[in-house]
Amino acid sequence: MSFDFLGLDGSALLVTGASSGIGRETAIRASRAGARVALVARREDALDETRALLDGEGHVVLPADLSEHAGIPAVLRAAVEHLGPLDGLMHAAGVHATTPLRAVTTAQITGLLDANVTSSILLAKAFRSPKVRAERASIVLMSSAAGLVGEAGVSVYAATKAAVSSLGRSLALELAPERIRVNSVAAGIVETPLTEGLRRKIGHDAWAAIEAAHPLGIGSVEDVANAALYLLAPASGWTTGTTLVVDGGYTAH
Repeated sequence: MSFDFLGLDGSALLVTGASSGIGRETAIRASRAGARVALVARREDALDETRALLDGEGHVVLPADLSEHAGIPAVLRAAVEHLGPLDGLMHAAGVHATTPLRAVTTAQITGLLDANVTSSILLAKAFRSPKVRAERASIVLMSSAAGLVGEAGVSVYAATKAAVSSLGRSLALELAPERIRVNSVAAGIVETPLTEGLRRKIGHDAWAAIEAAHPLGIGSVEDVANAALYLLAPASGWTTGTTLVVDGGYTAH
């Protein structure tokens, strides 16, 4: 697949959650489009594995725990030191939890909000610094189809992802004067190691129902990464404040 139409050649991008799944695939495809990528996640060994899969040169591995909020500005500054001003930020890192309401705890609520919402806000805050981002730049946040429609057993997770979509719309308006676009991607269920764990946890019948709810079937990380790459790129230069739904038809019911 050619990515020339995106206009990412020579750009500098930062991708969180780059150690696996959607984040890793977005980084891989960005490198194929000619971008230089700063790879951020907790595990340095997994980031090194991602780095080995990238095309081109100039990429950088930046191990970091984004739950340590005070360190977020330093992560972005380190990316700029290696790559120069950043043209885009893809925040793919996050936490999923399937828990019925009767089992929800205060700690879980706080943890999910922190991982999925607070990190998004603080990354956007650090990214908007003129010392960090390019003159025209793009932020892409990871929402979820679960944040758009009701789904039993994931109420807290869904609430955080609905918040991410809303955050993206508001930030798009606030940051438009600074020529920063902000969008989110609402993904359906895709095949990842985490998905395999969910399949085992809920059993065959429940998983069959989930598959049936996706008219085009369960997706792939490539499906979501392609959408994220488009929103990061100059090709989507007139797109901001949107939630791009990539879910195989799940929310069309």
